[in-house]
Amino acid sequence: MDPSKKAFIERKKLEREVRKLERDVDSAVVEGFSDKRVLERLGFTGKIFLSAERTMEDLSEDLERGSQRTVILTDFDRHGKEENKKLNQFLQDRDIDVLNSGRKQFGAQLTSTGRMTLEDAEPLFSSKFDKFAEAALDGLYL
Repeated sequence: MDPSKKAFIERKKLEREVRKLERDVDSAVVEGFSDKRVLERLGFTGKIFLSAERTMEDLSEDLERGSQRTVILTDFDRHGKEENKKLNQFLQDRDIDVLNSGRKQFGAQLTSTGRMTLEDAEPLFSSKFDKFAEAALDGLYL
């Protein structure tokens, strides 16, 4: 399969997972700004909280004020999984509702192609195939 077409399909699958997340959460926790940017480009419109260089106390205070239910999308490598586990436990102790199944489903889609971080999906947005696909779709709906 053409690499551009493959990237386009992969991005669409991730966008579908983000739409599922949005039905169930109003916020997401990611590690850094690059992760936030990719999540927004995938269509997430809820609040996004950054965990990098913040204490868990500060992050939980922000979540308590600005979120009903969140998903933790820290990296899916060893470090990110440890961060998720610690953060998840900390937030549950503070009665913040965390959607663990959302992380699992999104992570399964992301890692199915060897991507271990949200920012690893950045190249999916520069696919040459996009221009052709969007043009074809435009032609269908004109």
